[in-house]
Amino acid sequence: MDAGKKLQNNFSPRTGLILEQEIEAPETEIDVGLPTAIISLRILETLASTNEEYGITNLAQSLGMPKARVHRHLTALKNYGYVTQNPSTNRYSVGWRLYLLGQNLVKRFQVVSLSTKIREDLRDKVGQAVVISTYTEDEVIVLNVVLGKNPLEILLRPGANFSLNSAAQGKVVLAFGPESILKQTLDRTLLPDTSHTITDPDRLQAEIEQVRKQGWADAPEELFLGVNAIAAPIFMADGTLFGTLAVTGSIHYLPVQPATDTVSALLEAAAKISTILGYTPSSP
Repeated sequence: MDAGKKLQNNFSPRTGLILEQEIEAPETEIDVGLPTAIISLRILETLASTNEEYGITNLAQSLGMPKARVHRHLTALKNYGYVTQNPSTNRYSVGWRLYLLGQNLVKRFQVVSLSTKIREDLRDKVGQAVVISTYTEDEVIVLNVVLGKNPLEILLRPGANFSLNSAAQGKVVLAFGPESILKQTLDRTLLPDTSHTITDPDRLQAEIEQVRKQGWADAPEELFLGVNAIAAPIFMADGTLFGTLAVTGSIHYLPVQPATDTVSALLEAAAKISTILGYTPSSP
């Protein structure tokens, strides 16, 4: 690369990597000879190597790169879901799209693969689709789906995303996730997906309090007409929320008042997956 030039980010949908084009600007020695796609991969490898979040300064020091360049890559990676930024600390960690990439390539994200038998057993008990999801500060992201056994099947795909106020999984995130997510959700305009979606902040707050008390959430026809879901939290070893486990199906098979056995089976399965992650419930 010629001296006197720097790089401008572009995203390649085909490869999922950040590509760059030269534009006029000074260049540092650290940029010379290092392919730009590799910089994004090195950032992702560094973030994936620890449970700790990274600030831009620490990440740049770890990589031996200028902060401005690291920041450009982080911004692009965040925009496409490969990294996530903690709204409370502004620090970075790996995002949901990186997980999906890893799942497709090497099945690295162990909670999904290790929980397969638990989720299949739950599906066999309730007959409905079983969905495991994670979340960002403003949406729920589907990671994996075990299809149900009913003639009328609700099709969901990994990578599908839903608003927090519309889905049962989102209510679980608001109830058991970071308090900052609940606050910013209640402060913003709540948009409907159907006529049943909760868009009143006071009503949503009251429902979240109920979810915390009972340990699970539902959302009858709030995301899709004719569809219901019930969801429970999955916790990590430190007690923070990993994501959610949900049973979803037609309102005919999963009514507004779900069967007690269905709810119990969901809670039991979610607790088993939390145990895989090292979570031990606190004594009452």
